[in-house]
Amino acid sequence: MLSRRTWEAALGTLQVEVPKADFAAWFRDTRFVGAQDGELVVAVPTVFAKETVERKYHQLVTRAIEKAHGGTVGVTFVVQGGPPDHAPTLTPAAPKLETRPAAAPGARLSPRYTFQRFVIGASNRLAHAAALRVCERPGTVYNPLFLYSGVGLGKTHLLHAIGHTVAEQWPDLHLRYVPCETFVNDLLYAIRTEDRGERRRRFRESYRNVDLLLVDDVEFLSRTEASQEELFHTFNAIYQAGGQIVLTSDRPPSEIARLEARLRSRFEAGLVADIQTPDLDLRRAVLEGQAAAAEVRVPADVIDYLAERVSRNIRELEGALTRTLIYAELNNLELTPTAAAQALSGLGRAAADRPPKPRNILAAAAQHFELPQDDLIGKRRDARTVAARQVAMYLMRNDGRETLPEIGRILGGRDHSTVLHGCAKIERRLRLEDGLKADLEAVRARLASGK
Repeated sequence: MLSRRTWEAALGTLQVEVPKADFAAWFRDTRFVGAQDGELVVAVPTVFAKETVERKYHQLVTRAIEKAHGGTVGVTFVVQGGPPDHAPTLTPAAPKLETRPAAAPGARLSPRYTFQRFVIGASNRLAHAAALRVCERPGTVYNPLFLYSGVGLGKTHLLHAIGHTVAEQWPDLHLRYVPCETFVNDLLYAIRTEDRGERRRRFRESYRNVDLLLVDDVEFLSRTEASQEELFHTFNAIYQAGGQIVLTSDRPPSEIARLEARLRSRFEAGLVADIQTPDLDLRRAVLEGQAAAAEVRVPADVIDYLAERVSRNIRELEGALTRTLIYAELNNLELTPTAAAQALSGLGRAAADRPPKPRNILAAAAQHFELPQDDLIGKRRDARTVAARQVAMYLMRNDGRETLPEIGRILGGRDHSTVLHGCAKIERRLRLEDGLKADLEAVRARLASGK
């Protein structure tokens, strides 16, 4: 008789035969639903998970079920969200930590950066598996975990995913996620204020009194000696208390300029894992997953075109699909490789074409945000105008390749430091806000279409 126990037994077989990272990504959140017409019905949480399991593991799953059942039997996968209620899980061992009152762990974590939405391939398998292992036994393995890669390859995604998973599995643990630039700025503020003794004490308490510290873009430490000194003592305090530390950077510890030897040795004491440029299969899988999450049917030839055209990083790849969808909608076009090529033709860094002109970027940003161009050049400081102005700054800098002083001149004679601040703010917000990413691609689509 087909039952929940049949699927549990099959999962036991799969857990042995499937790589650990793949099992955690595709099978951990499955659950038995029922039996129908001699087939086991199994629920998976997303459309993308269903497509992946059916494409890559169907034969393996069928054999595992037949082994558990003792006879020929089929399997049907259905999409049903939510965590499994009775499916077996890998129960984490109790961490060797002295728990403290939990803070609001998810306050600064992006809801879109989870393990369920992380697409696994040869280029990121080690980093993904290490991140999962840290969640199972925080503070006892791979401590610290140091992840590094180029821009947009997924290190920040994994950092947030660790935060989400630990917060869910270990609700009593106190965790903190922080971009390294914020850590440095918080320290400088504590040092420079009049009551710096009290603020320094509060600063140290807020960073050291945690069980899990997640620091993004740690290469920013090289800017000041004081920040390196503070992180060194923060690192020691958390580590000696049995806490877990996870760090990311755009380069390995050995290549971070002006990094003190004592910090470098600590960063390298655990596991250093890199994420490489995604291969073609992974790029296809990322696009398929993004399309499924958006509930949009994207033809296979469009997926293939985008995967072959954009190869440098995941962020650009996702942006290319978003841009294509918006461009096709604006111009009432079918989704075809030709439409995708037209949508991407205006990309400053990815195309060989001339970069978009600043005046065109300014006009496209004003149209998208429904504001007069004069407001972007002028002194208005309401939230919508500031957002549109900073988007224009960012696109002039990254797509238009203009210098900071030139951008400042175009935008009403602003100082280059103001432009730098605006570009940096957009870069930070892109990691957390899907809406901003859509705004950028919509402006780019207007530039490509000439509207």
